[in-house]
Parts: sequence; structure tokens; C-alpha cells
Amino acid sequence: MHLKITTRFGKAGIYWIDGRSPDGQRVRHSLKTKDAGRAEELRAHTEKQLWDIHMYGPGIVMTFEEAALAYANDGGEARYLVKISEQLHGVTLARITPQQIRAAAKKALSGRAASTINRQGIVPARAVINYAHSQGWCAPIKVAKFEETKPKKKAVGDDYLTAIKPYLDDRAFACVLFIHTTGRRIGEALALTPNDVNLATGRVIIDRTKNGDAATAKLIPPVIAILNDLPPRNGLVFGYVTYSGFRNALRRACRKAGVEYLASHQLGRHSFATNLHENEGWTSKAIADAGGWKTVRLVEDTYIHTNKAADRATDLLGTNWAHPLKVVK
Repeated sequence: MHLKITTRFGKAGIYWIDGRSPDGQRVRHSLKTKDAGRAEELRAHTEKQLWDIHMYGPGIVMTFEEAALAYANDGGEARYLVKISEQLHGVTLARITPQQIRAAAKKALSGRAASTINRQGIVPARAVINYAHSQGWCAPIKVAKFEETKPKKKAVGDDYLTAIKPYLDDRAFACVLFIHTTGRRIGEALALTPNDVNLATGRVIIDRTKNGDAATAKLIPPVIAILNDLPPRNGLVFGYVTYSGFRNALRRACRKAGVEYLASHQLGRHSFATNLHENEGWTSKAIADAGGWKTVRLVEDTYIHTNKAADRATDLLGTNWAHPLKVVK
């Protein structure tokens, strides 16, 4: 392969490059200069790039920024690409490493939470690399996310429910009481029809849970009393066709009551597990059985905040130090 410079194309005096690449493709474009020396530098640079691409693949010369632009132009999500691309300016796909990407994301989003760095830095960079790999521009690389520390959700008690009760209609409050006292999922509650509920016995049949199994639940007297006075609405026990309708009612009630809005999962399933463990001393196994969790481990990792095993260990090892220590002056 040999590329040559010429002035026979386009405007007089402007140098062009003309020839073929190592794989036989025609190469012809303007060098946008009238300086012969500069034109020769550009010709040599282009020729080297074409040989490198031919020998080692496009990734040897293509930068992360160029790959990100191609990804965006091909319909990829471009919202968070600018910051990470700026930090990886000039880095070619052939030389980029997971460590570089993590460092770039951390620098681009300095001071932000790990979850934000992952969402706005690591995930977009991964998408670009995966796209580049699918185009044959680079080898796949794995970029680990930063470890995220999720804040523990708090459980609610009767005082919270009492505060929002005046601002909820009876159906909505009955639904809140149901999920709070049974640990059933909000989707299961809202899907209940009159055929699923026996108010005389206070029993509910849930044909299909998230785990794919059928389940039963017990209604407490206040819920039975409310439902006895209310006919079904929209063919449903609690009357809400969509979750958004129930959620909006709950948001309004919290705002009027002057309390923090907590989602239905926190009012129901989360509080059910946490209250039984912390206030009643139930084991994880008993809670999992009562609330329909698939595994005991899920209950322990997600809902139980205390570590009683650690507390017992501390008490045991501290037995000999139970008496007050003398202060040596």
C-alpha cells in the first residue's frame, strides 16, 4: 500500500490524499492544507493508521470517545457519556483497562455516592465497550461496579398508621392494615376479588404469589368490619385497579398527616418482618414461613436489622468485665 498526496481534486492548492488501504479499499479525502510539508505528515500518519488497523484491528487507533459517539449515533443512551468520555480522552480501545474506567468514573463524579458513580459512570462505559466489542473493534473487558451501601429501611408501628388513617378512605386504610399485618405483597392485595375472601371466617386465598405458590392469609377484625360495610369496587376487594392509584392516595395522606411518605413495601412486608423479629423475638425461619419468603437468608439479609448473634458474643466475652473498672489516676 502507498498513499500519495495530490492537488488535482477540489480547490486549487489544497492537498488531497489518494490511494488504497491494505485491504484494497479506496482512500481519498482532503487534507485541508496547502502546506506540502504538513500534507506529507498527514499522509504518513494516515498510512500508519491504516496499516495498524489492518494488522491489529480498529481498536488499535479508535478511541473511547469515538466508540462512544458511534454507540450514541447507533441509538445508544448518550445521557451520561460526556463526563466519562472527557476523562478517557485520547485513550484507545486497545489500551483501555477496567482500572482506567473505574478511575475515570470516580474522577468524573467526584464526591458522589457509589450508586451514582455506577449508574452514571460505570454502566455507560460498559455499554460503550460492549457495543465496540459487538462491532469487532475491541476485546470484551469486565468492569466491576463500586460497592454500594444501601441504607436500612425503617419499620413503622401503630403510631404511623394512626397518623395517616384520617386521611385515607376506608378501602385504602383496610389495604394498609392488611399488608401491615399479613406481610403480603401489595400486588397480591390489590388483585384480591370477592371470591378470594371469606369475611365470615376471616380467611383470604391468594391463588398465585410471586414465588408461584398459593397462600392463605388471615384478616384482622378491623379489616373485616370495614370490608363488611363496603361492597366491592371495580370487581376488587380493595377497589384499586392500578398500584399508582393506591400509591397516590397514600402519598396524599402522608402529606396531609405531616409524616414521611413510605412506600407500601415498607409499610407492609418490611415492617411485618422487622416488627416480628425486633418486638416479638420471632426467628427468621418463622418469619419466612409466615410472610411467604422463599428463603430464610432473604429475610435475614433484607429485613432484619439487628445482629443478635454479635450481641450475644459481646455479652459472653465481656462477662468478666461486668463490674465497674477502677480509674487509675
